[in-house]
Amino acid sequence: METVQDKLKVSIAYTLKEMTGRILEEVPSSHPFVYIHGYENIIPGLETALEGKKVGDSFTVEIPYKLGYGPYRDDLVLQVPKAELQEVGELWLGMELEMFQDGDIREFQLPDTADEFCDDLHLDEDEETDGIYVVKEIYKDTVLVDGNHPFAGKDLIFEVQVVSIDSPSFTELESGFPDGEFDDESFDEDFGEGYDSDNDNYNRRWR
Repeated sequence: METVQDKLKVSIAYTLKEMTGRILEEVPSSHPFVYIHGYENIIPGLETALEGKKVGDSFTVEIPYKLGYGPYRDDLVLQVPKAELQEVGELWLGMELEMFQDGDIREFQLPDTADEFCDDLHLDEDEETDGIYVVKEIYKDTVLVDGNHPFAGKDLIFEVQVVSIDSPSFTELESGFPDGEFDDESFDEDFGEGYDSDNDNYNRRWR
């Protein structure tokens, strides 16, 4: 029987919990999460735990934050003058913005594509501050944005079931992502409103 290994397409169902047992996310086997193994597209602790597993295997793994989403970084929480966000347009709580910084100059805009969104999540301890920021608070003259992943700084528990293991297509091997996961037609200029909500992989940010 084929086992989970590099360059194979793997589908998993899982329940993600905090160490207290509080459930953060549930993904059923009827709508599994699909990824290409060995491309560092999921957190390292989970990818290591999946190595060698077979279809039908179920397991529980505790993942410390250093092998998950990294530490929570206070330097990624910014108070931004509303004047800097005029070109973005209407703001709302939970809105995701992409920030670019070159020296003392920074710019915020909506992410253009899904792969740009995922690539720019802060999942490690590098010193870069460019990336995706979520609007947390809106004040009279400023906006509080947070560039940390929602699970940053958390030790986590994954209860996982391996649903299927398949050979990826040529395009999947080239891109490192399942076919159809990043379809530009699913993303309009107003990111978050025009994407395909039926594609569950879009809605999962634990990568």
